[in-house]
Amino acid sequence: MEILYLIGGFIALLAIWSFFSNFLDKKKENKKKLNEYPQLLRELSNEKLLAKKHQENYKNETLKTKELSSSLLKKKEEFQKLHNEIRIKTNDLEKVTIFLTNAHEELAKLEQKNEELVFKLDEQIDENDTLKLKLDFSDKKYITENRTLNEVQRERDNFKNGLEEQHDLYLAIQSKSQNSVSKITSMYSDFLLLEYDIIAKRLENKKRPAIEESKRIKELKTQSKFHLEQYRQMLYKYEYLLNVFPELTNYVDDFDTLKQLEVANSIDDFKEDFDNVQNYISKKEYLSLDENIRNQLALDRYLDPARKNTNWQVGRDYELYCGLTYEEKGWDVEYYGMEKKLKDLGRDLIVRKGNEVEIIQCKLWKKRTIIHEKHILQLYGTTIIDKLVNPDLFNVVTPVFITNTSLSETATKFAQILGVRIEKWEMQEFPRIKCNIGIDSNGLESRIYHLPFDQHYDRTKIKNGQGFFAKNIEEATEQGFRRSYKYYGK
Repeated sequence: MEILYLIGGFIALLAIWSFFSNFLDKKKENKKKLNEYPQLLRELSNEKLLAKKHQENYKNETLKTKELSSSLLKKKEEFQKLHNEIRIKTNDLEKVTIFLTNAHEELAKLEQKNEELVFKLDEQIDENDTLKLKLDFSDKKYITENRTLNEVQRERDNFKNGLEEQHDLYLAIQSKSQNSVSKITSMYSDFLLLEYDIIAKRLENKKRPAIEESKRIKELKTQSKFHLEQYRQMLYKYEYLLNVFPELTNYVDDFDTLKQLEVANSIDDFKEDFDNVQNYISKKEYLSLDENIRNQLALDRYLDPARKNTNWQVGRDYELYCGLTYEEKGWDVEYYGMEKKLKDLGRDLIVRKGNEVEIIQCKLWKKRTIIHEKHILQLYGTTIIDKLVNPDLFNVVTPVFITNTSLSETATKFAQILGVRIEKWEMQEFPRIKCNIGIDSNGLESRIYHLPFDQHYDRTKIKNGQGFFAKNIEEATEQGFRRSYKYYGK
């Protein structure tokens, strides 16, 4: 813009300079003429007039110069606007250039991808051609295998019929009815006596057929099948009966022991009268040993650490040990778990002393087993329920968890927060024989002892002054206690 100003000023100066230069030259010439020629005076006046005209022209040129300057200023402003527009357009052009560059790169990628797609398309076309060939081959193979399929379907129908017959046979076996047993024994007998049919057919088809002998073999098969079916049916009934009532095993070895079943009015009576001592000693020992000796032998084997008792027996004995330990400390103990069994709600023992009440859960588990928080929550919950059901402002109820193993970290935290006291007890040896003093039907005192595996052991309660726990049979008998008659068949 400064260049434009310089150019405009320079042009104006040239115009002014040209004007003055012409003016001075004219003036000199006029003066020269005036000196030289008188006539010049007249011309001079003319020159003055002419100078006046030139002055007017100068003024006009000055005005024109000013107009030109203002025009140049306007042009400068327009040029500045144009320059700004050009700069904006330049920025836009740069953006467009960047966009076009990116678009070009994307286009190049698309072209490359397009080439890859074209290549894959060519591969797919080749693969389609291959698949078409395979399809043509499969069509031919289908026609061939369809014939085979029809044959397989026929075999399948035959197999289906066989399965239906097998299913009917299975339902018959499952029903365990007399008809099913008869059907099974008939089939089994036919299988065992198949040789009779082979011999009979061989006699009929030999060069000199023995028709009469063939008939005799068939009659022999019929008779043998009848007796064999009767034998198998009796054997199935016998095995099924022993499976349902395993206690009968001790009675069906011979006819002498079978006679003992004559005194039982029902299976329930038989189970009630069955002596569980027989589960721990042999039949020979049971029949040959003295009553007290065999009872002690059965108890010793029950207590043998090498013997695996049921989980219920192990848990029950641990509860009993914990309860007797509390009784020795002067607590009144209710063996809630032994009485309620699965309905104990997590309360194995409920012990009381004065206004103190403790609800105890006992867990005798393997050492590697960990007690988890759910057991703590169960004990706490059942304690809260007991407080709600039996509200007593004077009782202080405490939940106690007794175990021989460890608690998980979470279970320990739960116990601390909920106020559950944790006791760790190993089960020691303790007297197991319940010696109960009661009143019989005649109103007389009766002294009966119960072994841990006897039917009424769990439900028998030993109250203060009405019995005790004996360590062995001798200790019980010396105190005048005997085992219930029904437990050994008298």
